[in-house]
Amino acid sequence: MSDRATRLAGLYAAIAAAASVLLSPLLALSYFGIPDGAEQLRSGTVRAWAAPARDLIGGLLTWASPGRVYATYVQAFALIFPAVFLCARAVRARRPAAGRNERWGWRIALAGYAWGALGMLALLPLLISAPGGDTPAVNLVFLTLLLPGMFISAIGSTVLGIALLRSHYTPRLTPWLLTLAFASMLILPTVLGHNSLGMVPLIVAWGVTGIQLWRAHDQTSPSEIASPLLPRHGRPA
Repeated sequence: MSDRATRLAGLYAAIAAAASVLLSPLLALSYFGIPDGAEQLRSGTVRAWAAPARDLIGGLLTWASPGRVYATYVQAFALIFPAVFLCARAVRARRPAAGRNERWGWRIALAGYAWGALGMLALLPLLISAPGGDTPAVNLVFLTLLLPGMFISAIGSTVLGIALLRSHYTPRLTPWLLTLAFASMLILPTVLGHNSLGMVPLIVAWGVTGIQLWRAHDQTSPSEIASPLLPRHGRPA
């Protein structure tokens, strides 16, 4: 990737991170408004945040039928996740030779990000004609692309996060959040009621790195863009 493409990928990731913080609660709340998601409100932890949130932002959930509102927020969220793959791919292309654990972390994480992004993008046209999302085509995409993509992303992010922590990658928040990716994708949806909420830490992790990529000058060396603590030739400082 060229320096310009790298910086644009970083900007995309940074914007996607900010958008995910706003969109994921809206997506979850709209999900609770359709028949498939209404049963989540039986959980006390879900009701504890969903009930006051719906009262606070009711207009953002009632501007159309529940199915159309949910489909629209899913489509908006689908435009966010590809930023994770692009930003991670840009960083990987500029990382010097890494150890075995980091190499495997990159392979698994990038495969998961690509698979998940493909699933997200596949939903965009399907939800135009099926706002409720309960169709064989949507279910097929979820089972064959989204579900395995998110699982592989969680595993790969955790492995990669641990490896990046050991190599002193900066910004440090990125590897810390990646290390927690599997736990956040498992625990947050269970407690709060929707899968998108568990994806926010992962998206924010790459958004933080995206800010660094965007701010980097064109003349900055590849290794410095990927991690300022590494010298030009990849030897530990």
